[in-house]
Amino acid sequence: MLVLGILFLILGLITILRERYTIIMIEGQRNIEKKPINKDNNFNRYKILLGIFSIILGILCILNYIIY
Repeated sequence: MLVLGILFLILGLITILRERYTIIMIEGQRNIEKKPINKDNNFNRYKILLGIFSIILGILCILNYIIY
């Protein structure tokens, strides 16, 4: 359960960060830039909510492992 919880945490963080930021190579260096967020598109909101749900599920899995 601990490994599953850690995987859910990583999945949620990657989902949210990939939706908000992009990595661009400029002169051989990596720069992190914010993406413009389209508020008219409900798909972006769905992906962020899915990331939040994944983080909460990961925290609950880790708590379940600690308690039991």
